[in-house]
Amino acid sequence: MQENLLIGGYTRQTSKGIYQLQFNTENAQLSTADLAIKLAGPTYFAISNENILYSVIKDGDQGGVAAYDIKHNFKYLGSALQPKNSPAYVEVSDRKQLVFSANFHTGIVTVHKINSDKTLTITDKIQLTGHSVRPEQDASHPHLAHLTPDGNLVICDYGSDKILTYSIDANGKASFVSEFQAPAGSAPRHLVFNPQHPDWAYCICELASIILVLHYHQGKFTQLCTYPLMPAGYQGDNIAAAIKISADGQFLYTSNRGHNSLVTFKVSADGQTLEHLQTIQTQGDFPRDFAFDLTGKYILVPHQKSNNVSIFQRNLTTGYLTFINNDTQVPEGTCIVFY
Repeated sequence: MQENLLIGGYTRQTSKGIYQLQFNTENAQLSTADLAIKLAGPTYFAISNENILYSVIKDGDQGGVAAYDIKHNFKYLGSALQPKNSPAYVEVSDRKQLVFSANFHTGIVTVHKINSDKTLTITDKIQLTGHSVRPEQDASHPHLAHLTPDGNLVICDYGSDKILTYSIDANGKASFVSEFQAPAGSAPRHLVFNPQHPDWAYCICELASIILVLHYHQGKFTQLCTYPLMPAGYQGDNIAAAIKISADGQFLYTSNRGHNSLVTFKVSADGQTLEHLQTIQTQGDFPRDFAFDLTGKYILVPHQKSNNVSIFQRNLTTGYLTFINNDTQVPEGTCIVFY
């Protein structure tokens, strides 16, 4: 089986934008990377069910989200721009026909309506404020804007150590619902909900290198427990990055930059607790993102600094990962999406 995927990232050195590759699930091999979209700094993007790519874009002294039609040779459709830096996160809601972006630099989370021509119109902006105890947390720095299973918008604010919930009406307008205060200095980055138990979520905290297990009910989060991502006694630098959960809700995976590892947890049958299963080196430097392939049998990891992509086979029964190869080169990869 041949699967398509895209990898993008910074364009500070040799990268020119977003690259397209094919993954062969029979022999676990990647094709060479072909430049699909020449674009400055596509560090994060998402793809709709209609194969429209919505990517972070930088355009002069503005930043925002650009739309591309994958089925028509990545045709550029248009951009929704705002002053200053580009966002750090983009997500598509096919159900609501909305796109959300989180701007780490400006503290703004933006809600966009998907128009009939698949371009975007900004419907609301949420300006966050706050700070926390570490020097990096001098202001609000939202790193995720994610739709909850019940249709609310949850925001992880690295800068204020808060996880905020907003309702979203039919016109794409946001209204504050609640906020959860994460541990001081933890820097919540991303979270995922358990697909089998939608009242449980798992948040990765970048600066503390921990996972928070959170109960979710009617827009409010409460913390049940915390799990470390670093092995006992580790003294080196690390910043936690991505968190993904298997479709069956049984296994949770996270990535570490610095320690350069993937950490696997077994999720309890009720979704409430985690058991550490495996910590495995990614065979590359600075794994900011990773993704399950379409079968769920593999995890692929691009590396921002070593410019290689590692392939791991995933045991669907035990959750354990086995390294296959890291032969394929893609420059400065920070985002990977299969479609």
